[in-house]
Amino acid sequence: MHTEPIKNHIPFVCRFMPSVGLKKPSISPIIGYKLPFVCNKGFSLIELIVVLTIASILLMIAGPALQKFVASNRLTSQVNDLLADINLARSEAIKRNAVTGVCASTSGTSCTASGNWASGWMVYYDNSGTKAVLKVHEALTGNNTLSASQTDVSSSTTTAVDTVAYGKSGAFASQAYTYQFTVCDPKRRQSRIIDISVLGQTSVSSSTC
Repeated sequence: MHTEPIKNHIPFVCRFMPSVGLKKPSISPIIGYKLPFVCNKGFSLIELIVVLTIASILLMIAGPALQKFVASNRLTSQVNDLLADINLARSEAIKRNAVTGVCASTSGTSCTASGNWASGWMVYYDNSGTKAVLKVHEALTGNNTLSASQTDVSSSTTTAVDTVAYGKSGAFASQAYTYQFTVCDPKRRQSRIIDISVLGQTSVSSSTC
């Protein structure tokens, strides 16, 4: 079969217009050497400086607000964890018909006398004279502090405590005291306070520290 040579069918491959065809198209392709959307040129030094300046300003504005947000969420989370463990101890006292409590604990296996609550605490129940662990909480993060105190109802005398114990009824083992836990963020000087009545009822308030 005889075929005539193809005339004027030279493939169009151009450095400036990267299209491939038998002929140069009548409509130029979108991707071109000199079109603004796809170009082999980079950013100018002035454009780069402008972008970096704007990014720095936004970072300076958003940075403190983000740190405040993270610190506030951390403080709220720590208070909620402590409140949940206090309520757990109270409910377990009723459920097990046994003395239960929350105490400062650095080891997670036993209560720490004169311990720092910020180093951790545990929930326990009395099992034939020994403290059986129900739940352990790790040390607080963010350099936050935690203190606990009891106030004598009759004399209004306040002293620091390492253990808060509930009786079988869900009220305190000794109803001569009310208790207070204070979680403090020393950097922002803000705190959350958990007050517990003689009957074991809790309330939360905000303050400074």
